[in-house]
Amino acid sequence: MSSSPNRHPSTWIPPVYFAEGLPYAVVTGMAMVALLDFGYSAGETAMYSGLLALPWAFKPFWAFALERYGTRRGWIIAMQGVMTLLLMALAFVLPEKNWLPLTLALLASLAFTSSTHDIAADGFYIEVLDEHRQAEWSGIRNTFYRVANLAGNGGLVWFAGHYKKTHGSGSAWMMAFGLAALAMGLFAFYDYWAVPRQQMVPGTKINNKTSPGFMTVWSAFVQKPGFVRIIAFILCYRFAEGQVQASNKAFFLATRLQGGLELGVDEVGLLYGTLGILALTIGGIAGGLAIARTGLGRQLWLMAAAMNLPNILYLWMAYAQPQSRALIGGIIFLEQFGYGYGFAAFMVYLLYVARGEHATSHYAICSALMAVGMALAAFIAGLALSYTTKQVGGGYGEFFSWVMFSTLVSFAVLRQLPLEKDFGRARNLG
Repeated sequence: MSSSPNRHPSTWIPPVYFAEGLPYAVVTGMAMVALLDFGYSAGETAMYSGLLALPWAFKPFWAFALERYGTRRGWIIAMQGVMTLLLMALAFVLPEKNWLPLTLALLASLAFTSSTHDIAADGFYIEVLDEHRQAEWSGIRNTFYRVANLAGNGGLVWFAGHYKKTHGSGSAWMMAFGLAALAMGLFAFYDYWAVPRQQMVPGTKINNKTSPGFMTVWSAFVQKPGFVRIIAFILCYRFAEGQVQASNKAFFLATRLQGGLELGVDEVGLLYGTLGILALTIGGIAGGLAIARTGLGRQLWLMAAAMNLPNILYLWMAYAQPQSRALIGGIIFLEQFGYGYGFAAFMVYLLYVARGEHATSHYAICSALMAVGMALAAFIAGLALSYTTKQVGGGYGEFFSWVMFSTLVSFAVLRQLPLEKDFGRARNLG
């Protein structure tokens, strides 16, 4: 079985970016729900989530090795194989509460391997597709990445919650991580066939062994006009939403006495695996269409509002503690739709920043800074939760009040942001 150099992007973009999103969901979401289920605190798990996200932040420091050795196609397939083995190991180790250090070591290894896969996949995407096709396929790429996140945080979490009712938590999470390993193994097998062989793709520079050095790439990145504002945007645009993503599972699972909504693990998984996936998909597609219609510059403030303002509904839930699953599901739908809509702006802006001679390496830097921003948000969420949840009644109201205050940061970084207003507009896509 071999791959063709002329495969249509539809054959390899969806599976490659689903395989890119799934391990991130496992490390920063699904595994954290498992730890909560095994009795670890909300503050502990949020901080673990932030620390385990750091490999995605530091990936530019080894991105250059992928430039010099092997092919990006080879790295994609190899890393998917390694991630399959790591997920299999987690299936056996994670249910053992006394093995937390080994569990965290495996999760860190999975994060490192996944971030390496990200470098190869994003580099392949940028090098193989021209600028017009990059923008054309950006919505599909982002959608499958986010759907993979919700498949892990939704579908597999639901499965674990449902299965544990009859078989216990240990067996349930073993099966859930086993299914994740099976899925990754199938993607590795399929992508070996689907991903084009790079050296045969016309115009690609992937196999150039004389790639620029670390300092050359960073120097070019630092010299971009508006560098400080670009960094501030990448780090802080998702500051409030990142805290919600790091804490919402704990909020849903916490008892009402603790200030939460006391949902079951299976209920949380079901809501995110159905309504969440649907809303995120619709929001991401709608965001991409809006940018194509008017350009990113004319949509950016609206998209920031769509991402941040629905968080006020979490603040309301923290005080009202609604019982209706339909109402809670509706709020999750609105929040995930806004997240998908606003996230489309973020990813298109990264493509805008990465344009130029070192597009592959600069995109790796941008995505790494994105991971730094999310890790920082998760770590701060953990500190805030550790402080507020010591109060009688849980303190989630105070926490989500802090989150709403944090939205001011997300809007502040939009001022005077370097951006061509028409970037991404359909008439500019050829």
